[in-house]
Amino acid sequence: MNPKRGKLKRGWLISVVLIALITGLTGCGNNNTGKPANSGTAAGNTSNGTEEQSADPVTIQFAGWGDPTEKEVFTKLIKAFEDKNPAIKVDYLHIPSSDYVGKMNTILAGGNSPDVFYVPDGDFGRWVSQDLLYSIDDLVESNEIDISDMWDSGLNRYRYDGASIGQGALYALPKDIGPTVLYYNKDLFNKMNVPFPSADTPMTYEQLLDTAEKLTISADGKTTQYGMGPIWWEGFVLGNGGQFLSENRQEFTGNSPEAIEALQFAADLSNKYGVVPKSAALKDMNDSQMFSTGKLAMMVTGRWMVPEFRKLGFDWDVAPLPVKQWAGTSGSVGLGIYSKTKNVEAAYTLVEYLGGPEGQREQSLMGFSIPSFKSMANTDVFLQPGQKPEHASVFIKAVESQVAGPWTYLPNAKWYDLLSQGLSPMWEGKKTASEVLNELKPKIDQAIKEGNQALFK
Repeated sequence: MNPKRGKLKRGWLISVVLIALITGLTGCGNNNTGKPANSGTAAGNTSNGTEEQSADPVTIQFAGWGDPTEKEVFTKLIKAFEDKNPAIKVDYLHIPSSDYVGKMNTILAGGNSPDVFYVPDGDFGRWVSQDLLYSIDDLVESNEIDISDMWDSGLNRYRYDGASIGQGALYALPKDIGPTVLYYNKDLFNKMNVPFPSADTPMTYEQLLDTAEKLTISADGKTTQYGMGPIWWEGFVLGNGGQFLSENRQEFTGNSPEAIEALQFAADLSNKYGVVPKSAALKDMNDSQMFSTGKLAMMVTGRWMVPEFRKLGFDWDVAPLPVKQWAGTSGSVGLGIYSKTKNVEAAYTLVEYLGGPEGQREQSLMGFSIPSFKSMANTDVFLQPGQKPEHASVFIKAVESQVAGPWTYLPNAKWYDLLSQGLSPMWEGKKTASEVLNELKPKIDQAIKEGNQALFK
């Protein structure tokens, strides 16, 4: 389940998403209509509710990303969908994940978008506030999908009330939800005589440091094995009782004592204790590659790494995030409908299929995502006994306790970009967390107000 700003941005290493301009991609939307017309549905329903069987199938376009395995699964899902819905044909537009947001921004700006497309949770606010997404509230209520069985933290990040994210009308169904957990190399733990982390109780900061120090190997000023990977700092802050915004989301509160303590400890793991690689050490090999080659004993990531890690030649498992309490941030990708589509019902039929039980089951069986339905997550479809990780239930408890990341809080996320980028001096050891966060506060408060004026009306 990647990206979701959760994959497009990550941790304290700030990556730059290159926006690639494209031409020639044609969607099925209508850039001349201000409101979508309810024509060409699966049952041939017109907007006035009468039955009218179309002579030809309706064709809608669906855009998404994914590695070859995910692309193959979605190709099969679409074929199964077309077999069940012969009045609808689906044109599957696969866009590489590295180019997806840039290309979709270009397509959406051109007013000729695919009818259905992936909506990364970090881009949802911008797209919905620009009237690019269709509200599916009425469609959900009049159909059979049981949203009461869905994780609230997955569903609610696709709600918008005209000012803030998380409440109001629903504009997408979650394709997946991806909580973050601690992965660890069991072979390295055994080799170095270090007890495994508990699958039930998160490690404290002190326990994390002690464990990481025992698993770090350095000689002559060179570290050949690190105990811990880069810290996903948002979860550290939340797990320490901190918050990023006030309850009304009008003010930055990320300079609280709880947030400062969490971020300073995260920076110290690298700068003071040397158990986490610095950015220079990650230039040639990222954290997943270091973990895969035995150079990293523990790392934080999501369920989407499971298929790749199942190919590794060593034993591994998962544990809760090393924070003071079960907490953290999860990522997600939604399935949204273009606001100007001519084929609302046909588009929603596809959204409901992919986001519903059948689509969720097939994605879960691949191993890279957690079902959006609570009832399905607690079955062998997701837990997959006999396959790694042994403690797959950790993901379920994580999704129960984790929330949408701060990149999803407001339609205009410039404030979050200022925070992410502004933490660099702290990660580099040039300034303390207190200095950086207090310096950033007035700038972030200004960005919140300027970029989200509807909040202050």
